[in-house]
Amino acid sequence: MEFGKLFSYFLATLGVSMGWFNPYVGLMAYFALAILKPPFLWFWAFDQTNHPRFSLYVGLSTLLGLAIKGFGDWTPVRHVRITLFGLFVFLLTGVLTAQFTAIDHEVAWMWLDARLKIGLMAFVALLIVTDGRRIRTMAWIIVATMGFLAYTLNGWYKAGFVRRFIDEGFALIDNNGVALMMVLIIPLAFFMGVYDRRWWVKLLCFASVLLEIHVILFSYSRGGQLGLILIGATIFIIALFRLPNKMLTITVACLFVWATLYLAGPAVRARFMTIFADASERDASAASRFDTWAAAWACIKDHPWGVGPRNFNLVAHKYGLTDGKSVHGLFLQVGADHGIAGALGLALFYVGTMWQTFRAARRPFAKRLQWPAYLCNTVCISIAGFIWCGFFLSAEAVELSYLIAVLGLCTVAFVERQSAADEDVKAAVLPELEQVPGFGLPPDALNPGLST
Repeated sequence: MEFGKLFSYFLATLGVSMGWFNPYVGLMAYFALAILKPPFLWFWAFDQTNHPRFSLYVGLSTLLGLAIKGFGDWTPVRHVRITLFGLFVFLLTGVLTAQFTAIDHEVAWMWLDARLKIGLMAFVALLIVTDGRRIRTMAWIIVATMGFLAYTLNGWYKAGFVRRFIDEGFALIDNNGVALMMVLIIPLAFFMGVYDRRWWVKLLCFASVLLEIHVILFSYSRGGQLGLILIGATIFIIALFRLPNKMLTITVACLFVWATLYLAGPAVRARFMTIFADASERDASAASRFDTWAAAWACIKDHPWGVGPRNFNLVAHKYGLTDGKSVHGLFLQVGADHGIAGALGLALFYVGTMWQTFRAARRPFAKRLQWPAYLCNTVCISIAGFIWCGFFLSAEAVELSYLIAVLGLCTVAFVERQSAADEDVKAAVLPELEQVPGFGLPPDALNPGLST
C-alpha cells in the first residue's frame, strides 16, 4: 500500500481508537486530517467519487470522548464569549438562510454542513485545549502539517502539476484559497522557529516558511501576494523590536526578501504589478473583482437577510456577472449569502480574536512565560493578513483560518485564567502580612516617637 494511503488510515485509526477515551488525541488527529485532506493530497491513491470520510469518523469519536469526560472545562469559554458569539451569529444566520431564504436549499446545506462542522470542532477545542502543553502541541501540529502540505505542493510544482493546481486548486479550495492558507501559517511557523532553541527545529521552520512563500508565488494569487507583503512587513517590525540581535534580524529579513524575489521570477512579478495598472490596462480577472463587489452590494441591498450559503453564485447572472461567479471579497460574499447579520458576526469573530490576542500578549503573565506572548502576537498577525486578503478573496470555507483563530483564543483563555489565579494568590497572601509587625498598622504604632 502506498505511503500516503497507509499514513491516512493510520492517522484515522489512531484518532478513532483514542478519541473516545482521550478526546485531545482525537482532536489533534482531526485537525491534522482537516489540514492535509488525504484523499486530495494523495489523489492518485483514492477514489475521488467515494473516498473515506476520515475527519467525520475521528470527529464523532472525539465528541463521544468529550461526552464521556463530562463535556470538558467550560471556564475558558467565559473569557472569549463575545468573540465566540460572533461565530455563533455567523453560523446561526447560515442555518436560518439555508432553511428559509435560500434560492437552492440543497446547495445551501451542502456548503453549511462544512461550516457547522468547523464551528463545532472550534468550540470543542476551547473545552479540551486548556493548558500550556496542549496549546503548544496544537501549534506544532498545525505548523508541521502545513509545512508538509507546502512541501507536497512544491513537489507538484516540480513535477509539472502547476497548471492543474492553478485551475483546480486543492481539496475544493481554489488557488487563491490555498495561497491564503499559506499567508495564515507563515507568521506561526516563523515565530515558532524563533522561539524554539533547537537548531534543527529552527531550520525546519524557516525552510517551511520558504516553501509556503513559494506556494503563494506559483499560485499566481495577487491577493495572496498582497497578504504576504503585509505579514512580512509586520513580522519584520515586531522582530526588530522584540529580538535582541538587531543586525541578525535585518540580515535574515534581507535573505528572505532576496529568496522571495528569486523564487518569484519575472512572470509572477509581472502579474503582481497588474494590481496597480490603470482601469483600461487591467486583465479580466483583476477587473472582475470590482464588478463582483458591486454585484454583491446590490444583492445585499435587495436581500439584507441573505440568499443562502453560496447561493449568491446561483443569482450572480442577475447582477451582471457570469453564472456561478463568486465574490472576490470575504465579507461581501458572506453578506450576500448569510445577510448583513452574518457578515457582522464573522467580522466580530475575526476582529475580536485579533483584539483579544493583542491584549493578552501584553499581559505580565504572558510576557513572563514568553510563549503565550509569541503565540498571541503570531495569531494577531495571521488574522490581520487573512482579513486583508479577505478584501480580495472569498474564503469563508478555509478551515485553517478558524483553527488559527481558535489557537489564539485558547491561548487568551489560558493567559486570562492564569493571570486571575496570580491575582488571587496575591490577594490571599496580603491579609497574612497584617499579622507581621509593621504591616497593617499606623506609622506611629511601633514607635510612638514618630507621632506628630
